[in-house]
Amino acid sequence: MTADISALALTLALSLSASACAATAGADFAIVKLDGSGEALLVAASPIAPGATVALEYPGADQRPRCCHRLRAAELVAVDSAEVLASDELFATAPRVYKAKVPSAWADMPFIGMAAVGSDIRPQSRAGRFELTDSRGATRAASLCTSAEGVHLMETEQGRLRTHLYLSLGYEIESPTCR
Repeated sequence: MTADISALALTLALSLSASACAATAGADFAIVKLDGSGEALLVAASPIAPGATVALEYPGADQRPRCCHRLRAAELVAVDSAEVLASDELFATAPRVYKAKVPSAWADMPFIGMAAVGSDIRPQSRAGRFELTDSRGATRAASLCTSAEGVHLMETEQGRLRTHLYLSLGYEIESPTCR
């Protein structure tokens, strides 16, 4: 009897774990920073799956965000997160940090924007918000704001904070936009 209960408990725990992984594996947001020397820095809350697509905002001729340049996960190179002052503010953990080459037209443009990461996503950039529709048809949105020394990406879902990434810029910002 005890063995049956233990087996049932183990099965239930594994099922719940698989459900949690499936729910979070669909699509995520990330911060994108073009460094002005031909590389993009990508700060994500969790590892980017090998088959994922990264759809990132890029600077238009007017320096406003445009949507979307697509990269394959294979084009990303993992970077030691200790080299970048960034955090996952929601879970108080170090985020995953990646680098990628950017088109030569962007090589000398410093820029900070957002990215959507996932397998079957349809992203859009609208009025300071970055939206994605995932494979189930669910639409989610994130936005950026600046604090005294960095950039925050925040996503809320039904009034609850779902994602909060932070990237330090290493200098003071004159007019922070975060509330």
